[in-house]
Amino acid sequence: SGNDQILALGSALLNNFIYERVRRHGDGDAEVTRDQLGGVELCDPSHKRLAQCLQQIGDELDGNMQLQRMLNDSALQPTQDVFMRVARGIFSDGKFNWGRVVALFYFACRLVIKAISTKIPDIIRTIISWTMSYIQEHV
Repeated sequence: SGNDQILALGSALLNNFIYERVRRHGDGDAEVTRDQLGGVELCDPSHKRLAQCLQQIGDELDGNMQLQRMLNDSALQPTQDVFMRVARGIFSDGKFNWGRVVALFYFACRLVIKAISTKIPDIIRTIISWTMSYIQEHV
């Protein structure tokens, strides 16, 4: 169905977003494989272009100091409670757009990097599933 296709694409874009950001912005310690993410490489040229746009929005979020302060807080732990609180905050006014979806992807990516750097890589797919579940239920 159309919904399943959208979710499959969303999942592929999320996996790609995290993979590329970790590859580009990881600190050497943080490495992740497509296999760990449970994703496949994007093949469709239009999906690749969309993925590049998402990366550009992610690059803009790198410059948001308020966001960076929040994400760099040592108290920020990759738990479902923290994830859901932030996800609800991103969409608190009930409006959905690509920028906000990318903000959610960006946050999930930062949790993945935190999980890798604190040596709990087993939670990576769990974070991805929280993200996709939230999108499926609310977006």
